[in-house]
Amino acid sequence: MPANKPDRKNKFDITLRDIIQNIPEKFVEILSGKKAVKILDTSFPSTKERRADAIFELEDGSIFHLELQTHPDKNMPNRMLEYFVLISNTYPDKKIIQMVLYVGDGNPSMENKIERENLIYRYILKDIKEIECKELMTSDKIEDKILAVLCKVENFERYIQDLVEYLMRLPEKERRDYIKKLLIAIDYRPKLKEKLSLMLEERKMPLTITQEMIQQDPFYKKGLEKGIEKGIEKGIEEGKIKTLQENIIKAVKLRFGYVPEEIQKKIKSIKDEEKLNTLFEIALITDSIEKIKI
Repeated sequence: MPANKPDRKNKFDITLRDIIQNIPEKFVEILSGKKAVKILDTSFPSTKERRADAIFELEDGSIFHLELQTHPDKNMPNRMLEYFVLISNTYPDKKIIQMVLYVGDGNPSMENKIERENLIYRYILKDIKEIECKELMTSDKIEDKILAVLCKVENFERYIQDLVEYLMRLPEKERRDYIKKLLIAIDYRPKLKEKLSLMLEERKMPLTITQEMIQQDPFYKKGLEKGIEKGIEKGIEEGKIKTLQENIIKAVKLRFGYVPEEIQKKIKSIKDEEKLNTLFEIALITDSIEKIKI
């Protein structure tokens, strides 16, 4: 990833690099077809600073070079060729596999080859959204689970619920760190970010996680505030219904001295305010308990 990026992209780059440096085992295996056994140095001595996003030694001894890209870059083939030369000089006897993994929200509309006279060079270009989220969620490593949000997520609510369940088992400091990484990653999936806010609004998240998310990104505060507002409105509405039900039962008891248990159950099962008001009026004027039809 090139330097001198806006702050938002810098945070994203740093976050992904940090996650990858802990070897997300399942993630690397999905991309390369083999397990990573070692993380190699990503910096190269040169007249200008060159640092790759990630370089792994795979179980068969080959070198897997991975670059993460958030936006299409027409100069990417030249950059990858430069990395190939640097890696080849460092590991002259090793087979080298190179991949650009597109992690942006759109399509990876860029070349993955150079074809000129006396030169044919290619590398793998892959869209992370082609990877099934569930493959990474089965991993034991939290790094794989965080990266899953950038992949093909068919059931986002289930993904978040499974991830939250895992996060709740972590020590507080570690949990906060991974929540921060999750929110930075999901910032590149606007639709999923809105869905996450909606989950907060619908009070589907543990309060601990909700509070920590708001501390990391104020965007989610509006979801919580809406959820609280809806909760208050629902509480008021439920209170009105309960009061009407109790008033009907009291009215029947005052008129006839008793209220059959069956009628009490039917009254308490009614949630429609208009119907309860009508029933209350009937209870006040009827001359027979049998006329209270529910």
